[in-house]
Amino acid sequence: MIRKVGFIVIGLIISNYSIADNRYVMGVVREKDNPALPVVGANIYWAGTSKGTTSDSMGAFRLALENALPDARLVVSFVGFRTDTLFAVPGNELQVLLERNTELDEVLIRERRKGVYLSTLDPVQSHKVTATELQKAACCNLSESFETNASVDIAFTDAVTGAQQIRMLGLSGTYVQTLSENMPMLRGLAAPYGLGWVPGPWMESIQISKGTSSVVNGYEALTGQINVEFKKPGGTEVLHFNAYGNDALKTEANLNYSHSFSDSLMTTVFLHGENQWKAIDLNGDRFMDLPNVRQINFMNRWNFIPKRGGHREIGIKALNELRRSGQVGAFGDPGAGLYGIEIETRRYEIFAKNGILFDRPGTSLGLQFSGSFHDQQSVYGLKQYTGTQYSVYFNAIYQGHFGSDLHTYKTGISFLGDWLDERLDDRPFRNQELVPGGFFEYSYNLIHRLNLLAGSRIDYSTRYGLFFTPRVHVRWSPQDWITIRASAGKGFRKPLPLAENHYLLASSRTLVLEPDLRQEEAVNTGASIQITLPLGERELTLVADYYYTRFLHQVVREMDRDVQRVYFSNLDGLSYSGAFQTELLYEPFRGLTLNAAWRWMDVKQTQNGIVRALPLTSRYKGMVSLSYKTRLNKWQFDLTTQFNGGGRMPDPDPTDPLWKEEYPPFTEVYAQITKRIKRWEFYVGVENLFDFTMDQPIIAAHDPWGKNFDGSMVWGPVHGRKIYVGLRYTLHHWE
Repeated sequence: MIRKVGFIVIGLIISNYSIADNRYVMGVVREKDNPALPVVGANIYWAGTSKGTTSDSMGAFRLALENALPDARLVVSFVGFRTDTLFAVPGNELQVLLERNTELDEVLIRERRKGVYLSTLDPVQSHKVTATELQKAACCNLSESFETNASVDIAFTDAVTGAQQIRMLGLSGTYVQTLSENMPMLRGLAAPYGLGWVPGPWMESIQISKGTSSVVNGYEALTGQINVEFKKPGGTEVLHFNAYGNDALKTEANLNYSHSFSDSLMTTVFLHGENQWKAIDLNGDRFMDLPNVRQINFMNRWNFIPKRGGHREIGIKALNELRRSGQVGAFGDPGAGLYGIEIETRRYEIFAKNGILFDRPGTSLGLQFSGSFHDQQSVYGLKQYTGTQYSVYFNAIYQGHFGSDLHTYKTGISFLGDWLDERLDDRPFRNQELVPGGFFEYSYNLIHRLNLLAGSRIDYSTRYGLFFTPRVHVRWSPQDWITIRASAGKGFRKPLPLAENHYLLASSRTLVLEPDLRQEEAVNTGASIQITLPLGERELTLVADYYYTRFLHQVVREMDRDVQRVYFSNLDGLSYSGAFQTELLYEPFRGLTLNAAWRWMDVKQTQNGIVRALPLTSRYKGMVSLSYKTRLNKWQFDLTTQFNGGGRMPDPDPTDPLWKEEYPPFTEVYAQITKRIKRWEFYVGVENLFDFTMDQPIIAAHDPWGKNFDGSMVWGPVHGRKIYVGLRYTLHHWE
């Protein structure tokens, strides 16, 4: 029977903590002749009963495990396909391959794989970005994965180093909790450049949540959470190869290979390499528009599935990157006195996960562990900056219920440790923090109509003492076509002004760190409404949300007080962010999908005693994304337009006649064409189609050793139009 239904795969429907849940039987229904096509609306029910469910738009299903079944078998049926029967495997995900009924002349499948899914059942407002969406653009790494996403912004932090930063709800990405499969990622020294260390072809999906998230994942989400899921051993791919090149003479290559030694032991190896070693200076200011980067990236993960159920996994990562920027020729002739920046990074990580199932239905224990070592040696002109960071993380999660699935809970303990040593020229900075903690989270689920998720955690920091993090999420669906959510909660984070902002050293400004910087603390509240309406043969989805973040304690970065300095000080006054967004998703006709969004932001902060708009922050953003696939998915055409509003510049330098108080609105356009031939995909695209760039990305570029040199006043594109080409080759298990 197992041969008939296919193979069991781990990770098609990803659980929050990589723990198999034996309260349910889950799986995906696909066509046997073409496993890439899901069977939508298939009937799945227990043999001998009328208790069952149907598969969703991805072909996925989730069916509660009954305690007293007359027959522990599942029946899967759909018009035009042969009915199949299989034994239930609680806690694991089944892939069911239905065979077409040859007695029928034709069966028309209208659904196609979506790129973005907006959950209607999760009490936390979340978007799931799949590999289908990621391939609509070049997506060489995580920083380029949000070009078609309306909730997350990505921009360069400066015009010299190439560091990029995400923004959510109008605030810096440091207030967004970034996770790798629900474990902390890109903290401290990794924050400025770490987005470029997560290759796009490695990613299976990205989950984006606004506002406060679950307390199970920690206390650091102040404005939202981004969780990256990597491709799993035992997934659909055996081999994947990607090659990329652009007109800036940047080349990349990726190779993923999976191998199963048995039904219970499997592994995947990931390799990534990139090289951009040609100096590009299109604006003629003698500074490279993009840094030269050489990177080698490696990951290997192993999965083991015990016979009694559960899940065990271990993996390692290794990275080596050399980044050079500055004036053209700075490293060709060291004696020429040119301004140069060199950043060499070595990073090693290990992670492990273990899911244990207990005899009582609906109970399990999940154990998570990760550790990392990060070493950075860098030179910014005449400034020398070095940093070494050790980090460890442990989380134990027990999952149970109070008598039934109506009342469930998660509880456990966690530990987070950071050992950070930095040196700027001859000044040492040491930051050590150990944070043990515990949490409890209760979930109430009333037949998909009402959900309540309430949790709290208590943590003790060796630097800041004891602190309490409460959070609550409510979801109400009075009708099938409407979902209303509300949330409120606190978030905390440790400020690391030098480690997280060392790209500011690419200027003549002096960094001034005031003593006794406090732990940052904020309250986030939000509400959203999601409406799904039938329009023609398809559904129109409308989403509107508003989130307000109020800081109780914050480390303020002041660039207005003095054009020669950057001050980091404790907040003395008001600091808040209000963000309102509307979004529309629709498929006007078969093959064409539309995603349009508009966001307005009000972000203000007290600086030098005055409440002002946060500098270098756009007041609004709009986006329209179109994607068209031809029949049989042979051709795909993608077009995304971003409308970025203007904003305030830091207070002008009276000696600079070109300095303006405001920066103007601007538009960026991205386009890509993809051709598929069996296992091959060929793509060509363009970023920043209309070649818009800042007029003066680097202030006083002619005199980098002078007192006015500054590369941090960036509000728009630094590099102009970029044309790229690439190819992908994918071999699946069923081929």
